[in-house]
Amino acid sequence: MKNQSYSATIEVALPQKDVFTRMNDFEKWWTRHIEGETAKLNDEFVLRYGDVQGDIHYSKHKLIEVIPDRKIVSLVTESKINWIEKDKNEWTNTKMIFELTPKGDRTELKFTHEGLVPEKECYAECAKGWDTFIKQNLYAYLSEGKVLSNDFKTSIAAKISAEEAIKRISDVPAWWDVSFTGSAEKQNDKFIVKMGGDSFFDFTVAELIPGKRVVWLVTDCHMPWYSDKKEWANTRLIFDLTENNGITQLTFKHEGLTPEVECYKDCEPGWTHWIKTSLFSYFTTGKGDFNRPYAKK
Repeated sequence: MKNQSYSATIEVALPQKDVFTRMNDFEKWWTRHIEGETAKLNDEFVLRYGDVQGDIHYSKHKLIEVIPDRKIVSLVTESKINWIEKDKNEWTNTKMIFELTPKGDRTELKFTHEGLVPEKECYAECAKGWDTFIKQNLYAYLSEGKVLSNDFKTSIAAKISAEEAIKRISDVPAWWDVSFTGSAEKQNDKFIVKMGGDSFFDFTVAELIPGKRVVWLVTDCHMPWYSDKKEWANTRLIFDLTENNGITQLTFKHEGLTPEVECYKDCEPGWTHWIKTSLFSYFTTGKGDFNRPYAKK
């Protein structure tokens, strides 16, 4: 139906009060990059994907209706979606509506993004995003208590095809300043990365879906700088890609790299540079950027 806003409905075996409380804890199921308050009428908060220097998505919200245990409505007062070509402020003045209805001993939650209609440039990708956030993340949090992972995650968007982006990701030495042997071009390929000294990281290309996804599994490693020299072993480097109107959005996650592990303090700024600066540069200029700003001279 023309001009019908995006909506999604889920049902869980929880009373309305518990659903309302958990639903309102956006950081547990939506994004950890939220600044501000999200509980009371007129509260304002900012949501971002990416960092301050390179936001892929930024939006500012104001709670304009709060009916405890029944309904929350937030108005998007500002927005900027950088991968959109025509109107990067498409979300501005749209509303996000969460409505709860009792169904016996269960609760139905209906989410509507009022104003996100098929005529919008971002509709296809934003609808996919909401399907993930509502039908997967929020449903898992409400029904099983599963919260968003603490795994390191970052994103970039560039004017490049998804097919070409995967080719460049697989050309590891061109954007990651490491010693490289082997191949990363096809599923089941194996390669070894060294970062100096007697360090090594053995990888297998565990998954490769052309134009969509690459997953590298760390099968073994030696990290002489840390007490747990196998800290990366059995972790996964995941590259998810989505192409829209010639712009490819890449979301990178190092599954298993969390703030609790010893190397996080070094690996977090390292990955931030290699993905957001060097790989982005390789996507856009054909040359990686090995000048790490955090490295001590």
